Amino acid sequence: MSNPFKTQPLPDFTGKVVVLYLENRTYEHVVVLESPEFTMQGGRLFLTGEIPEGVSPNDWASRISSNVAWDRIEEYLVFANLDDYLSRASIAMDDNMLQ
Repeated sequence: MSNPFKTQPLPDFTGKVVVLYLENRTYEHVVVLESPEFTMQGGRLFLTGEIPEGVSPNDWASRISSNVAWDRIEEYLVFANLDDYLSRASIAMDDNMLQ
């Protein structure tokens, strides 16, 4: 029996902000990418995008390219855009509930 997931298209995150929860990391340590795309590197599939302004402490990593191995992502959240993410994150931070 063939695996139906091997032929499924990958998600399109164009214009979206994606929060990635990675294997072996706590929920406090997430990666936030803006408009990430899939790339092949060394025979592995990666999600590649820029870290948007306002999501890292003191913006030390803003506009830096980040590459995350697709097979190391346990969960991801998709936001319509950066404003949507920042708005929802601020609500969660006010309630001390930010994942």
